[in-house]
Amino acid sequence: MKVFLTGATGFVGMEVMARLLERGDEVVALVRAPDAQAAQGRLDEVLGKLWKDPSPYRAGASAIVGDVTSERLGLDGGLPEVDAVVHCAASIEFSLPLEEARAINVEGTRRMVEAVRSARVKRFVHVSTAYVAGQTSGRFGEDQLDIGQTFRNTYEQTKRESEEIVATSGLGAAIARPSIVVGESTSGWTPVFNVLYWPLNAFKRGLFDEVPVLLEARVDVVPVDYVADGIVALVDRSDEGVFNLVASEQASTVTELVELACRRFDRPPPKLIDPAAEGGGAGAKHGAVYLPYFDMELVFDDSRTRELLGIQPPRFRDYFGVLMDYADLAKWGKRGFARDEANERALSAAS
Repeated sequence: MKVFLTGATGFVGMEVMARLLERGDEVVALVRAPDAQAAQGRLDEVLGKLWKDPSPYRAGASAIVGDVTSERLGLDGGLPEVDAVVHCAASIEFSLPLEEARAINVEGTRRMVEAVRSARVKRFVHVSTAYVAGQTSGRFGEDQLDIGQTFRNTYEQTKRESEEIVATSGLGAAIARPSIVVGESTSGWTPVFNVLYWPLNAFKRGLFDEVPVLLEARVDVVPVDYVADGIVALVDRSDEGVFNLVASEQASTVTELVELACRRFDRPPPKLIDPAAEGGGAGAKHGAVYLPYFDMELVFDDSRTRELLGIQPPRFRDYFGVLMDYADLAKWGKRGFARDEANERALSAAS
């Protein structure tokens, strides 16, 4: 299969690319760069993050200069001839001004839809987020999108807007909605340490005096290997509609997360306060953009995903230690290892 991939330089995108290349598919990646040589150079850097020796995979991965913020994606001749398109590219910066976020997430998706329609591609997979649910509570299903919700940040809002474009495009697209994505469940490997990692590292360093959370709130976390497996499965299928790649009923509560962190870092439990109250110390102030994800009374329904794809994620508590082992090894992002190297280390440690 030949797959056109956006967002190949991002966390989820590179994991999807790794799976496609490892099974023998060809990947054409849209890469922002001044010229073809620079674009291929950026893609080669990503391959180097995935494998210590990426040479066996270089022939299957090619870069094409383009940008989702440019007219026609910056592709004068339109999309190359491919079997499928996977659209992972997005700005995940929570504090980006709304119009800037829309330029990337909404208008970029609109251009991608137009390109897919013109090329008559057989399969289109769009990567959204479960947090299009915004600030709501209860259950949020795969058949729901606009329920009058408000949003915590411009990322959530613009991903909802971009999902609506795909859902109404008539292209028969599959929409993948992952929740909070962390490192691989088998090795802990990740090239980025944000969202969940930030408060855990802050707690480890003693930066939290008080934590504004709801004790029974659910923190829906999934490993990137589960998310990438789900996206690749959607590439292979013809089912359309939304697929929630989430922990759902298995999501950890804040209470469980605190217990795991206290045992791991050998620290006493922090004082947990009402999210509406002011406080939290320096750690909470600097991590304010992430803390709203720790006071959610929301369950994502993934029954359709489990039924059609036949997959379900591992329980967070079962691979939490693996994530933290890799975080310590990588010095919480100050040092990096190739994906296959991290897996080799994990296998060696297990044996």
